[in-house]
Amino acid sequence: MDKRITIIVPVYNAGANIEHCVQSILKQTFKDFVVLLINDGSTDDSLKRINEYQTKYPDIFKVLTHENKGVVETRHRGLKEADTEYVMFMDNDDFIDDNYVEVLYNEIEKSQMDIVISGYRRANFDKVFFTIPSENDEWTKYRITAPWARIFRRKFLIDNDVRFLKTYIGEDTFFNISAYQYTDKIKCIDYIGYNWYFNDESVSNTKQRGLKPECDVLIVLKEIDKIVKDKNDELLNYFMFRHIIWYLLFSGRDATSKRFMEEYRRLFAWLEKSGYRNKTHFFSKKIKSEPYQNRLFISIFYMLHKIKLVKPFSMIYCKGN
Repeated sequence: MDKRITIIVPVYNAGANIEHCVQSILKQTFKDFVVLLINDGSTDDSLKRINEYQTKYPDIFKVLTHENKGVVETRHRGLKEADTEYVMFMDNDDFIDDNYVEVLYNEIEKSQMDIVISGYRRANFDKVFFTIPSENDEWTKYRITAPWARIFRRKFLIDNDVRFLKTYIGEDTFFNISAYQYTDKIKCIDYIGYNWYFNDESVSNTKQRGLKPECDVLIVLKEIDKIVKDKNDELLNYFMFRHIIWYLLFSGRDATSKRFMEEYRRLFAWLEKSGYRNKTHFFSKKIKSEPYQNRLFISIFYMLHKIKLVKPFSMIYCKGN
């Protein structure tokens, strides 16, 4: 074990965007890491590009390749191949601030946590669209459930067999909620150094719209429901309601009112049947890191649900034909 950290980067048809990812890695102030660039059956010149990085920087980059298996199996292979004390994940078109690895490494070393979580930006190279800050409270770990913007103790993940869920969306949410079931040694720090690249053609911006069956949010939530150890946890209950409401508002905007109501009834019936209850009000200190705008959207929709006015709301809100 020569290095302290392995950065796992699945690569699929990244093209020229991989350059920004790699260059941000090369600029890191902390150098004691290795990067696994794992080609997931790319059909463009991605493999050629990452092989060139490995040739030029053999002490930093290691290239692995396999036929197309998807991001879940590619990340799993990265975890299997890693032999360092810590692991981090990156997506192949994202980029990180120069001190990103150093800040997270120093914190997990000093605090001896299993997971250290930071904030992130939604950005491209010219503009920051929004930031998601991390605060040292319990809610932040539910609010930030991407696999990146954090560092993990690898032995903790391996010993507890924490794995991504093989599904169309939400595989990373399941991974992190699973991890939370096995440790209290989680710290959220007031730092933002990860840049989630805004690509208007990405899955999260296109294929999730319109309440399509293949993007069924219950696939992930049902799996989470199977593994949670305390269903009375107030924040877990708020997370479940919030996740479903955001899904309806984001994906349902392009659906018809009829389709919106079908999904709304199905999802809220599942919440009821599964025993989830939202007891978190707008001013709750337990979600102090939740932006007020988010609280407002969730609170208004939940109020519409309680007074049975979701149907007229959907007739105004939905744009689908």
